[in-house]
Amino acid sequence: MRNKKMNQRFLEIDKELMSIDFLKIHPNLLPFIGARYDEYRILQVGESHYINQTPKTEKFNLECFQRWWKESCDDLLIDSPGYVETRGVINNNYFENKRGSYGIFTNAIKSFSKVILDEEIPNINKEKKQLYTYFAFMNFFQMPSIYEGLSFWKSLDISGKKNNKKELVGKIWDKTVQESTHVLDDVIDILKPQVIVFTSISAGNAYKYNENSRHCNDSNIIYTSHPNYSITWNKPLKSLGGKKGVEVFEEGLRRLYR
Repeated sequence: MRNKKMNQRFLEIDKELMSIDFLKIHPNLLPFIGARYDEYRILQVGESHYINQTPKTEKFNLECFQRWWKESCDDLLIDSPGYVETRGVINNNYFENKRGSYGIFTNAIKSFSKVILDEEIPNINKEKKQLYTYFAFMNFFQMPSIYEGLSFWKSLDISGKKNNKKELVGKIWDKTVQESTHVLDDVIDILKPQVIVFTSISAGNAYKYNENSRHCNDSNIIYTSHPNYSITWNKPLKSLGGKKGVEVFEEGLRRLYR
């Protein structure tokens, strides 16, 4: 629960966040900020939201999203109620035990509790999910994936090939990386996290290797893999130097908090 003083602080933060031009257009992508965020100041950065379609049911292809950076594009989200809404995914879905695995949040809680709170939690119930109020969260790619369940890049690639728009794929990718980098950098400057953890190799690489990013070399950033799947979280990955995603995350937390 937030007290009156805390509520005022979060209102001030939201006011700063809403000064970001992109978030004025897409306020549904305002970062989630947990009520206890200030205690450890952990900002988790995922990959992307997605809209409710597959390659077989495609109604909106990548060409439709060329105006995403200048317009709210509510028409593109009409069939995806709540899908592209950062705070809603956590407050309305995850905390309320709505359908979905949400391992991206649950596994982050387990590692946080183990390393920071010295408590191992084998299973997460509705009460333990409230530990996520120690976190802030946003996705890196500020445009949703065109297909449900597929990575941002793969969705672009498939839609481009399917609609014979291969050249547009690269343009939208580059635009998304640059604009998303600007948004993330501005959010970091406002939230001033003690730890930033990228839980997506694709998103982490897009930010880390972008010469325009302002914080990519900061010592408080952890670059790891997606916690939602055992194959990316609990198995050694070449892209992580042979380590598991969970190991990289927990080692980073120990380095920064112990």
